[in-house]
Amino acid sequence: MNSSWFRKLLLSYLPAFFVVVTILFVVFFQTLNEQNRKEAIKANEFLAQQVVLFTDNALKTLDYRILRDILSTEELRTFFNTDLEDVYGNIKANKLVDDWKLNYSIIDTVYFIRLKDEFILGDGSGMKADFLDEPFLELYIRGLAKTGEWTGKRSFQTYPSEKAKDVISIVQGYPHFSSTKKGYIVVNVSLAKLKRTITPMYNPDQTYVRFSDKQGRSLMDDTPSKEGTRSVLSRYVSPYTGWVVESGPSDAGLSRFVLDFYNIWVVIAIAAVLLGVLWVIHVTRRNYKPISQLVSLIRASSLIKPEDDKLGSNEFGFIRGALEHLMEETTKTRQQHKETFILQKKHRFQEAVEGSAPIRETEWQADLLRFNIDPAGAKSFVMALEIDRYQQFVQAYHHQDQSVLKFVLSSVAQEMAGLNGAALWAEWLSDRRLSAIVWVPDEAAGSELSAHIGEQIVEWVRANLSFTVTIGVHGMASSLEEIRSSHEIAGNLLHYKAVLGIGRLLRPEELEASTLRVHDFFGTLHALSQAIRLADNGWRKQLDELFDQINDSISSRKEIESFLQFLHQQLTRVFLELPKDARNIWKDTGAELLELGRTWETVAELQQGCTKLFEAAVAKLQALKDSQRTRAVISDIRTYIEEHYANPELSLDHLSDKFNLQAKNISKLFKEESGGNFVDFLIGLRMDKAKQLLLGTDLSLQEISLQVGYFNYNSFNRAFKNVAGLSPSDYRKQQASR
Repeated sequence: MNSSWFRKLLLSYLPAFFVVVTILFVVFFQTLNEQNRKEAIKANEFLAQQVVLFTDNALKTLDYRILRDILSTEELRTFFNTDLEDVYGNIKANKLVDDWKLNYSIIDTVYFIRLKDEFILGDGSGMKADFLDEPFLELYIRGLAKTGEWTGKRSFQTYPSEKAKDVISIVQGYPHFSSTKKGYIVVNVSLAKLKRTITPMYNPDQTYVRFSDKQGRSLMDDTPSKEGTRSVLSRYVSPYTGWVVESGPSDAGLSRFVLDFYNIWVVIAIAAVLLGVLWVIHVTRRNYKPISQLVSLIRASSLIKPEDDKLGSNEFGFIRGALEHLMEETTKTRQQHKETFILQKKHRFQEAVEGSAPIRETEWQADLLRFNIDPAGAKSFVMALEIDRYQQFVQAYHHQDQSVLKFVLSSVAQEMAGLNGAALWAEWLSDRRLSAIVWVPDEAAGSELSAHIGEQIVEWVRANLSFTVTIGVHGMASSLEEIRSSHEIAGNLLHYKAVLGIGRLLRPEELEASTLRVHDFFGTLHALSQAIRLADNGWRKQLDELFDQINDSISSRKEIESFLQFLHQQLTRVFLELPKDARNIWKDTGAELLELGRTWETVAELQQGCTKLFEAAVAKLQALKDSQRTRAVISDIRTYIEEHYANPELSLDHLSDKFNLQAKNISKLFKEESGGNFVDFLIGLRMDKAKQLLLGTDLSLQEISLQVGYFNYNSFNRAFKNVAGLSPSDYRKQQASR
């Protein structure tokens, strides 16, 4: 085989290899240089922090010494409280200044000004008017500058003949904690001396340090003449003075060259990359022709449509997209064919068993071949499987879980048929019902085999799933028409599972004992509705008789639902004749009865539900009747008490004999109806009558006592005082005086 294409590609991309190696070397040196640069930055940051800390510490210590002496020394107190004649005080103050200068080498000059005589003591002693630093002092005396803060760089001359020095100053007023000042203390720190204390911390030949005040003006700088060309590697702001310290490599030395060479490495890397890009473009253009020819071939073919050109953003993407598109279309076509095949199979099955379309026997046999159904024999039976308590099944499982469980049921039916040598074609024709045609071997006993397969499916579901199924079977059928007939019978069998039971196999033989007596049902329903209306305990007997008739006649679900609907209509009609309270009781019970009619599964469940509903309704009706009877009795008792309150013998025992009720029952009913007990009601009634007699007649107190039912006056007097708060005689006098 000729390898010229291989050598061509090899020679084409060797320059790119050298370019890559060059870039790697550049990256290596650039990384090393960058590491050195980071170390330099880190060192400069540390230097800047240490310089700031050292400077702040020196200035803070000096500031603290000045404040301490202002608050505690006798020399300053003597100076600011005397005048020019106190020579000894001035000498002591000068001694304090000398002590400051001795202990703090960075101090350049110190002087005090006493405001009352404008005398200045210290470097350049004299009167304020002759002092060279008077403009600076005037700012603090007028309150235009704030004391206690370090100034920026300024020039200071003690005498006109001296050369001006660069200093920073701090001014403190005396006394410190008073708004009225007697004078000021000015301390000037030499920037040159401060610079000398910092210089030993670094090498000026390799590193520079620059101080700037808050306004950005330079305070101290190693190389001020080349400020614009220096690299700043670190910048730190003093928290005490607010000064900014910047540091970086000096303009001379190897370190400066190494740091600046970082840019050279970057330029070399960029140049190498550009050369590599240009070479790759050249080689790619030369080797692109075979790919271009392949793309043109795909475009010219019918592999993809012109509108599908968006499958790839480049040639290789276009080729890959074309192949993926081809595979995707193939997969989609297969899936659609599979789904269509399943739908066609289900639709054809439904047409066959329900007779919705005319199908000849030859067509039926062809359909079996087309849908890969291999009958085990010439005869078959039909099996109708239904999920019991389907509403609970829907509530218990998610839609996807329902689909999985239904698939399991169809698979179990298929497997059970296969284990017994039969062939099965099953389809879900409704949400809860699976219909299946089962072909049995010619030598098998079809009736026994159909029962055996059905029982196996029922038992497997009961043992392995959380719900049950009921199956109706019928056959044997040898033609499509017979299969349709068997399917209809098997489906109708499921209508009787409410009576025959759920979770079992149903066969047509079980319906042969049915004795339908329509007149018995409606007579029983009428008697039941009347018994419930009258709240008669005989309703239980009528209800049991109704369900006995349903079980004896093996009624279908539709028949039972029609009986239940008739019972609801009958009860609604008879309760319309009763008072409103009774109608309200039936309104709630009737709604619950309709709800029960939508949810029951077996006759036993329906009977149990009806029993609970009618028990509650009869209890409420009985309570309503008892309440009405109680109100009538209590009304008669109240009337009797109001008419015979003057009878001294009137008591609960007397009322018990009169109304033929127990005394404790009378007391209980009386309290429930009126809210008070019998004795309080009787006493209140007698006292109201006594008040009328006391005010409206001249009868004696003894006579009034007898007329309201008291033989003993003392008992009357005591009862009246308990009610009115005073005796009968006092009550008559009080009312007569008004």
